[in-house]
Amino acid sequence: MPIVIKSTMDKTNNQQDDNLKGSNTVKNPDDWKTGDEPMTGAQKSYLHTLADTTGEDVDENLTKAEAAKKIDELQKARNDNSSQSNGNNDENSNAIKDPDDWKTGDEPMTGAQASYLKTLSDEAGEQLDENITKAEASKKIDELQQKTGRGQ
Repeated sequence: MPIVIKSTMDKTNNQQDDNLKGSNTVKNPDDWKTGDEPMTGAQKSYLHTLADTTGEDVDENLTKAEAAKKIDELQKARNDNSSQSNGNNDENSNAIKDPDDWKTGDEPMTGAQASYLKTLSDEAGEQLDENITKAEASKKIDELQQKTGRGQ
């Protein structure tokens, strides 16, 4: 069974965390053995995607652990921005575009999406379809984040 690492930064996931107590699937990034290594390419790519939706900058020199925490932080900010701008079609807002409206949504999913979906699929106990589009991958990420409690 693969080991899935989940940040416990956001304590709104207490029920999820409680369900996994005693499990080796949850580990705080501060406790990662390789947490002080440079962030992975997948983390960097996903951080840039999240930063684009939240208007934040990404420190290119983050460690794996720091990147995991920043991903959790930006996911929360993205979700907060999305709920605040719900129904706001202002072109200057940080509203997230529906994947069905993406110009490149029918292209194959990105490496960052594939990597994150692998993590989420493993954690959710689901099979990953590796032949989905960018738009489908985005929707699946949202679905699996809800199922696993990530990104809340």
